[in-house]
Amino acid sequence: MDRISLINDDENELESVPLPIQTFLWRQTNPFLGAKIGKLHEASCVTFERVVVQNILHGLSPSLSDAINSVSRWRFVRATFPHIVQCCASLLSEAADRDDTPISGSLAKMLYILHWLLLDSANECFDVESRQHYISKQNLRGYNTGTVTAFIVS
Repeated sequence: MDRISLINDDENELESVPLPIQTFLWRQTNPFLGAKIGKLHEASCVTFERVVVQNILHGLSPSLSDAINSVSRWRFVRATFPHIVQCCASLLSEAADRDDTPISGSLAKMLYILHWLLLDSANECFDVESRQHYISKQNLRGYNTGTVTAFIVS
């Protein structure tokens, strides 16, 4: 049995990701921390979709591509979750201030990414990894309750 299959979900949550991935995630999230929504948000949304959902690494720096390839797809996807939630929250907060305005393209894209993370990512990552014989149990696929709760409460 693989070492990873013996680790419980809480311990999996504490696994670190390489610094280039952390830097990438913070750079994509940073525009959402400001008060003004603009073109940087659109670019971050497109990048999140391309890299996280579609797993397209072409055009990224070699160090970032190598870092993403050095961790399992599921570990990378789980690392993106709090960043995606933060971006969605920022865009939803901004949208709540505007009355009778349709949702922005950025918000629609981020909600799509969040939807994919919550509903489809586990199965897609499991399919990819099971073909590569990384992990044989699907019950490890999901998000730690503490991670989800932290963002619902705040």
